[in-house]
Amino acid sequence: MGNDHSKKKSHSESKNELETPEKQSNPQLDEYFSRISDEKDEISSEKLIRIFDQDLGESLLNYFAGSKIEKYITRQQFQQKFTPLYVLQPVYHFIKVCSDSAGASAIQGDEQFIKNLVENMTCGKKGDEATQSIMSWRREYCEKFTQAVQNRVPNPDYASDILTPLQMWFVQSSLPNFYFPGKPSETPGDGHWTPLYTSLQHGISTNRFETMVFDYRGPTVTIFRLKDGRVVVLATDQEWRHSGSRFGGPFTSFFEISPRIRRIDEANSIYCNLKIRTAAYGLSFNTSELKIGKDFDEVLDIEVWGCAGAGTLAEQQKLKNWQKQQAEKHKKVPLPGNWDDNPDKTLLEMAGFKFSNERAAMEMEAKRQEQIENNNASQSDKSQQSEK
Repeated sequence: MGNDHSKKKSHSESKNELETPEKQSNPQLDEYFSRISDEKDEISSEKLIRIFDQDLGESLLNYFAGSKIEKYITRQQFQQKFTPLYVLQPVYHFIKVCSDSAGASAIQGDEQFIKNLVENMTCGKKGDEATQSIMSWRREYCEKFTQAVQNRVPNPDYASDILTPLQMWFVQSSLPNFYFPGKPSETPGDGHWTPLYTSLQHGISTNRFETMVFDYRGPTVTIFRLKDGRVVVLATDQEWRHSGSRFGGPFTSFFEISPRIRRIDEANSIYCNLKIRTAAYGLSFNTSELKIGKDFDEVLDIEVWGCAGAGTLAEQQKLKNWQKQQAEKHKKVPLPGNWDDNPDKTLLEMAGFKFSNERAAMEMEAKRQEQIENNNASQSDKSQQSEK
């Protein structure tokens, strides 16, 4: 995969480069090597297989050392071959190395997705042209695709009720760092996405969707399985809300995962209104890519992930608790004056509205409580005077 300039170098120049790898040393690769080798000058085959499992470990050993029967990988071999690792051929093996290393190995049912992914990456090209296509695809669409090989992610979490681990890993690898708060630590679950809503547990309900997803003031990833056979993902960098206009910032993306693989990045592309009567109802991306009605009739399954950390979830819950308290408080506040004498009630009754006795009962209860409090205060005064 070298360029023309590298091909013209003399044998002595190439030999000199191989003998002095420190000149080509990459600090980040040195860090990776030290981490895997336990600060030693070589990585043993046993350590490689222990970390990456038998199949993947042998594949990496064969790639770096040139043979599966070698006993170790030197720092020089690691430095020379690590950077171009993402253009391993054939492409099916490349996908396997990356996904296995990320902890997102393919399962039964992933066959068509892998086939679509290969086509998406290579554009049907072969040989050197396929390599160039993979490199371009990685830069443009999925920059993190090889990072699991470079630095195995601690405690990977690809849980989903709709996507397979391989598909979830692909989505996560395609999104910018904005969707991953902080740096994952060794604490299980730290840095992972938070499940906000899933139809498997909560059913398909626009009310529950609003209750559990709205007011989450951070990026979210929403996954839909639709009745038309598609599986799509909507990643938005702004909070969900009812609006008569479209929203979504520069990191808003739409993915089609099945039956084909597509990605569209577009700001101001999401429309969501399930409540405002003066605007059209529904949920959509762009004007034609995704259209869902007010009652989610087009949806078979849905799940929403919060991508802003535990603090944002706590703030959402705090806001919902406050809203609930305010709603309860307003229920207890009687309307001014006597409702039975209110002219608004008379006009509404003339128009055919009928009213229950709830308001009158509430007013009577308020008067009764007030009377009890006055009696208690009077008895307390009398008791104090008798003591004197």
